Amino acid sequence: MKEQQILLKEIALMLERQDMLSKLTENVCLDEYGYSETHCIDYIGKLELPNVTKVAEHMQMTRGAISKMTKKLLAKGLIEKYTLENNKKEVYFRLTASGMELYKEHEKRHKLWEKRDTQFLERYSKDEIEIITKFMKEFNVYLEEQIEAHTNEV
Repeated sequence: MKEQQILLKEIALMLERQDMLSKLTENVCLDEYGYSETHCIDYIGKLELPNVTKVAEHMQMTRGAISKMTKKLLAKGLIEKYTLENNKKEVYFRLTASGMELYKEHEKRHKLWEKRDTQFLERYSKDEIEIITKFMKEFNVYLEEQIEAHTNEV
């Protein structure tokens, strides 16, 4: 039991330090946006013809949650709505100039983070990485199940 508590403390510490490091290394323009908003902008920037359904699928969130988020992003002037000439019913999103600035900054930060942390992970063997990956995948599934359970309670 003691090893489990130590592991949980180390996970919490890792998350806190990741958050602290992100705040120290990220451009101030990302500070006022949450994780979900930043990633919603990221998907709108990457997807072809992004709409609520596509963004929800990629972010593994409900369409209702994405609708709320896109309303906020529209109000902040980071995205805009549009329709296609041949289909006025379906609403799509695109980044505004401000949204594109955030998108590029997030992409830049993501590449730096990946490079930095890949250098750290190189000290582990392939077998160790496989064990860590298995643990992380299973833990993420567990957390997703917990989120689902709590979402259904509300």
